[in-house]
Amino acid sequence: MDKLDFIKLLENTTIPEGCTDTAKYLQPIANVLMEIMPPLLFRFRTINEYSLSALDKDLIFCSRAKDFNDPYDSLLTAQSLETILNTDPKSQFSLMSVFRQLLIEGYEIPEHIRDVFPSDLLKNLVASLREKSNDSTDINDMDKFTQIVNELKKRVNFFEVELRNSNSFACFSEAISSITMWGHYADYHKGFALSYDMKPLISSPSRNIMVMPVIYSSVRFDATNLLASCLGKNVGIPVKRLDMLDSIKSSLYKSPDWEYEKEWRLINTNNMLDSHPYLKYAPVGIYYGAQISDINKKILHRIAFEKGLAEFEMYIDKSSSDYKMKIRPLPFK
Repeated sequence: MDKLDFIKLLENTTIPEGCTDTAKYLQPIANVLMEIMPPLLFRFRTINEYSLSALDKDLIFCSRAKDFNDPYDSLLTAQSLETILNTDPKSQFSLMSVFRQLLIEGYEIPEHIRDVFPSDLLKNLVASLREKSNDSTDINDMDKFTQIVNELKKRVNFFEVELRNSNSFACFSEAISSITMWGHYADYHKGFALSYDMKPLISSPSRNIMVMPVIYSSVRFDATNLLASCLGKNVGIPVKRLDMLDSIKSSLYKSPDWEYEKEWRLINTNNMLDSHPYLKYAPVGIYYGAQISDINKKILHRIAFEKGLAEFEMYIDKSSSDYKMKIRPLPFK
């Protein structure tokens, strides 16, 4: 088993809306993850009161995608929906013609949907279109139709933002020896990293907490059904959500530009309203950056000693021909 097996299985797994037995869908994914997950995953930290307190209390704080350094992170794309809503006026008119034909054939729009749009916009458009023949054109009708499309665009934009930040995440990496990761996420090698054994979190799968590897792809995940479902329910149309995993899947896809991070992501669907959701989960080891100050190392050592954490320090081997940071264990004292 490898990550390609995981990706294939995840993409082929769909949990229908209303499912009461999600474990039967998640367990096969968990089984693959148990095989491919490294023994340890690492979380890089800067040294401040916030990170020291989290270490002392065994807390993993999660963040929203809006706070990440990748503007595409968890940003939904709904290709089919966007095509319809952002089409040119000529194509919009063709769409309106199809709408007109349905009305002529007797289609009735439910009242609760009409009431969604302001100033009886939809109701007036329906009445106007029913009075005209199939080949009749009216600039006023086109204007009303465009207003409706624009209203739907606003709602789609709202749900894109809401859904992007509905889950929270904690980021981990396989790459403890990466000079880039230490430079970007551990205060230019002056911080520290914590190691975690994450397998207990995935052995009994739950949709509330998941730990999965990021999928690096040049093609973004298409979340059309997720957005269409939210939009439909908002305007009173019961659009069935085909896959309850679609928000999870969309949060795992990232550009290959980030592949060097070798990221695994803890996805937290709990505490949706909390600004800083957290999970209580203890690390097993601590790694000191190659340029950490003596006083900060002393402070961290005291916490690590109290918790019985394995301690390591990163260093540069000047005789080595590669660019990886080296690791050496520190005696427990």
